[in-house]
Amino acid sequence: MSAGSAAEAQAFDLAGFRGEVVPERESVLHTQVLHDPMAVAQAGESLRPSMSRLTSRVVLPDYGTVLLKVHRIRSSTERMQSLVRRSRAHQEYRAARFLDAAGLPVAQPLAYGEQRRGGMLHASFFIAAFLPNVRPVHEVLPVQPADKRRALLGRLSVLIRAMHDAGFDHRDLHSGNVLAGPGPGDACALYLTDLHRSRMGASVPRAARLASMARWLHSLQAVLTPEEWMVVLDRYQTDGGRCELPTADVMDAVRKLERRRRASRGKRCFKESTVYTRDVGAGRGARRRDLSLERLEAVLRAHDREAQPGRPGLAKAGRKGVVTRHGDIVVKERRAASAFGRLRDRLAPQRHAAGYRHAHMLGVLGVGTAKPLAFVQRDGRTFTLFEDLSKLPRLDHLARELYAGSDRRRQVALREASALWLGALHAGGVYHGDLKGVNVLVEEGPRVVGFRVIDTDHCRFFPYPKPVDARRCVKNLAQLAASIPVSVTRSERLRWYRLYRHVAPAPMKDTRAVASEVAAALAQKIVVLDEPIE
Repeated sequence: MSAGSAAEAQAFDLAGFRGEVVPERESVLHTQVLHDPMAVAQAGESLRPSMSRLTSRVVLPDYGTVLLKVHRIRSSTERMQSLVRRSRAHQEYRAARFLDAAGLPVAQPLAYGEQRRGGMLHASFFIAAFLPNVRPVHEVLPVQPADKRRALLGRLSVLIRAMHDAGFDHRDLHSGNVLAGPGPGDACALYLTDLHRSRMGASVPRAARLASMARWLHSLQAVLTPEEWMVVLDRYQTDGGRCELPTADVMDAVRKLERRRRASRGKRCFKESTVYTRDVGAGRGARRRDLSLERLEAVLRAHDREAQPGRPGLAKAGRKGVVTRHGDIVVKERRAASAFGRLRDRLAPQRHAAGYRHAHMLGVLGVGTAKPLAFVQRDGRTFTLFEDLSKLPRLDHLARELYAGSDRRRQVALREASALWLGALHAGGVYHGDLKGVNVLVEEGPRVVGFRVIDTDHCRFFPYPKPVDARRCVKNLAQLAASIPVSVTRSERLRWYRLYRHVAPAPMKDTRAVASEVAAALAQKIVVLDEPIE
């Protein structure tokens, strides 16, 4: 069951730290960790980057390899709360010992320590035995054969049920916090990890069980089929099959979690995190951490040089903005085209950041787009930096090329992939307000065709699980139809629509009604004959 039985621990008070350690390891702890736990963790192999803690694989001489987790105090509020709360390290240590005593699989807890001054927490750490050759469950499930995959799902449900019956509520139960060892799904070792938010008691109430199972299923929704969802729920139930957690209640809780996830992660591109920072030098905004501040400044200086007519880096110059290219980065500078535009931008400054924010949100939802790199406002100017995707062909250009030739395989692949892609986009509640061929880039692979949307200023995201409404679907269909050259025949467009409607929102499945609405919308547009419209 457990990775090792937790022996009776002994208290220690050394080097300003108080805590517990397994017997006969106090000297190792004192000489190799307590002098500076954060430095020891930083010298090890970082495993799960986080703003709130540093988790590392550390080799301690004369002891072996351990997991060292050092928690950070991120605010004065958190420091004040520590006067009446246990540290996260202490909580995880207690939880690990609880699970180990209950016979549930967990890495053996070895020690925890707290450093307090005047009762307030200043530092804390947790040490456990390191588990080699383990991976998160969501990585293990896809590579299992069908029968072993089903067996593994059943074993996981039984484990979660046993955990709840033992009175343990994990409170952060997702597929990244359950690890699986090597081997087939019916025999591989399983371990519960990341226990610092847990609660222990005589029993876990139904509401907590429901929340736990919803969080578990939500974390696996990308890898499970509907039938496998039922396997997970059925194996969790007991008492002769009595349904303690009705499927409808669990599914409703999963939908609420997804809405919350989208709302939370959609805002992260403007917050301090392991991926983004608000440090953009002069001015205000945000940038990805993998774009250094030095590179950001160099690119913005280069933008001013390349924004002049005739320069090789100038990609587009218009009344509303200037676009320049700098190797793997594109810079878009927004400009107000009129006095009214300047007034509107002043009254609604969030409009400046729409493209950056929407591109991030598309990434959260798994929709291909140009990676948003930075958003900067300084000296009355607004800049947005994106990944440069100019190496990819535009949908309108590729369609013209393929349908002027005779490569039927590539024609069919592009038609089918684009139809299913747009249908899934609409069904998933994602609307691009300017969905022309010029704004859809194509990635042709040996087996699949992928798509990236650009110019994301006018995107809209409908509350999950609401699809895009029929009016906007028709608008997108008309925009796309008008921008694709007439070399794509009417029969090919009809075949495209028949595929689209299989995955599109319900109102779009009536071919005649939709065709009539699209035709009316097309009558108001300029239709591309041969040379695509920019």
